[in-house]
Amino acid sequence: MTTTASLSDGTAPATLVAESPALPAQPVPREGALAGVRDAVGLLVRRAAAAARAHRTGVVLVLALAIGAGLLHGLNFDGWPGRVNEDEGTYAAQAFAIERWGQISHYSYWYDHPFGGWLFIASYTTLTQAFDRTATAVTAAREAMLWVHVASCVLLYMLSRRLGMRRFFAALAVVLFSVSPLAIWYQRMAFLDNISTLWVLAALVCVASPDRSVGAATRAGIFMAFAFWSKETSLVLLPGVYLLLWQNRDHRNWRFARRNFLGFLSGIAGIYILYAVTKNELFEGEGHVSLWWAVKWQLFDRTPSGSVLDPDSGTRGIADLWLGMDPYLLGVGAVSAVVLLVAVRRFRAVAFLLLMQIVFMARNGYMPYAYVTSMLPFAAICAAGLLDVVAPSRGIRPLVVLGARNPGRRRVVPKAPSWLTGAIPAQRGRPDPSRPELSRPELSRPELSRPELSRPELSRPELSRPELGGSGSSGSGPSGPDSRTAADGGGPVGGCRRVGFWVRAAAVACVLALGVLTIPPRWAPLLHDAITEDAGAPSREATQWFIDHYERGQIVITDDNIWTDLVVAGMDPVPVWFYKLDLDPAVRRTVPNGWSDIDYVILGDLTPTTLETLPTVAEAIEHSEVVASFGDGEVMIRKVIPPTCTDQTPRGARCTAPAAGG
Repeated sequence: MTTTASLSDGTAPATLVAESPALPAQPVPREGALAGVRDAVGLLVRRAAAAARAHRTGVVLVLALAIGAGLLHGLNFDGWPGRVNEDEGTYAAQAFAIERWGQISHYSYWYDHPFGGWLFIASYTTLTQAFDRTATAVTAAREAMLWVHVASCVLLYMLSRRLGMRRFFAALAVVLFSVSPLAIWYQRMAFLDNISTLWVLAALVCVASPDRSVGAATRAGIFMAFAFWSKETSLVLLPGVYLLLWQNRDHRNWRFARRNFLGFLSGIAGIYILYAVTKNELFEGEGHVSLWWAVKWQLFDRTPSGSVLDPDSGTRGIADLWLGMDPYLLGVGAVSAVVLLVAVRRFRAVAFLLLMQIVFMARNGYMPYAYVTSMLPFAAICAAGLLDVVAPSRGIRPLVVLGARNPGRRRVVPKAPSWLTGAIPAQRGRPDPSRPELSRPELSRPELSRPELSRPELSRPELSRPELGGSGSSGSGPSGPDSRTAADGGGPVGGCRRVGFWVRAAAVACVLALGVLTIPPRWAPLLHDAITEDAGAPSREATQWFIDHYERGQIVITDDNIWTDLVVAGMDPVPVWFYKLDLDPAVRRTVPNGWSDIDYVILGDLTPTTLETLPTVAEAIEHSEVVASFGDGEVMIRKVIPPTCTDQTPRGARCTAPAAGG
């Protein structure tokens, strides 16, 4: 700031310049990125605290649901289900390889799936030291799935609320998603599908954001890319996610939101292709794996499971397994999805996501064991959402849901625009009487008036009821028992509304009562097994028995469920995963004499089809004897007896195959 002053001798005034603030003697230290991170975290904490205060009831409810889901899924999560699928052991072993060996896979990575899923598991096991403190490697991976499920429950509740569901029905969707035996069975197991479903739910929560901002669309694209990195088949759900993004669009920023969503999705997902390019493994070539070969095998060359419409197909068998475990969640969810897809706009994207996955089962393709995992949250939302649509409401719902007016709220008839009535809009200010040139006499011309806007039939006296926040109790209108309007039940229209209210309430009550009487008897035995049965004990006992009886230098063939546990125990040489013995040239070179170089086989009963593709493993099993069995033959430890050995050969002694031609 500057000032002027006249000198006493009459000369021109001089300009006085304000002094600059004194600089500190020592420069202020700059904390750099650390300060920025601290400020960002502080901002997020303050925003979260403000949101929690604004939505106190919802926060308390979702915390209660998350705790309940965590307890139900956490009790005996390692015991039920048992080791029914080897994919769990595969992903646990790959996560172990990332954590301990710094490589993507414990064997050659052949692009069967993007490695983001087991990188997620490895991040958890590294932070919590899970491989060192849990009973088995599969237990460590399942522990990560527990937190994945809890986070999925929170996201499911948020998505339900953003779709316009009331708290009770949003909570009902979470309960169905958590308590169903089918959900417990699959969500406890360490499948990549659970992780990818978590990211898809996060993307849906973002695209359904009431802000409808470019940032929300950007976050949705990032989360969908994470879903792809967890499992590439999650891109099948992209049309449904994009449909919800389009439904909730804001025309003012739609171009940028769409561009950011697709740009971040394709950019982050494209890193997977870039990785293959940098490794010179994009296309097929001699002596190396390739991304193109893996994609071609997954889509075209893999043995199909058949169509669900074929009663003898593998897909039908898997579907029967799902329905035998819980016919209610999928059945009711599918029927509800058909209704919601046709009749209710706000649920159209979720219903489409569920029905699309059901339709895909009719194709003659490969059906993964965990395919149902990504169907469960949408089935829960559809089942609870239809009840939310049918159930009456005395309150006023949010006016805008997914960028459109909610038909469940009573609409207020808008006032006539000021330019029609001759009034000047308030934001333009009142005319200045001292400036007659600013007056607009033409606005008061009779021909511009709209008397029809004041017609009595357009009035909505029910909007002045006290329970709707109006002024009916302020004395501005008639009062008393004779002043009831049709909306209050005093006329035929109000009577019909009251009858419809109770009919809908009775229908929802009957459905809920029928569910309470029908579902628990069917779910109770499986839920009891989920909490008490220890079906994982045979695998753990077999592992411990072999560790106690193992002698250094023996070659062991096992499955992935046990492989990591033997490596953690310090087996030397490293055990061999039985699939790799015949399919990986590098592994075959470790047994130059074939099956006779193998000492032990730790496996259950393999199907004849599997043994046909693994001749070395089949011969080793044929020339072996069972030395220990666990779980009624679920896991058997076999000692291989080469031709030069006899039944009297001491256990652990090394035998060799006879020379060729001998």
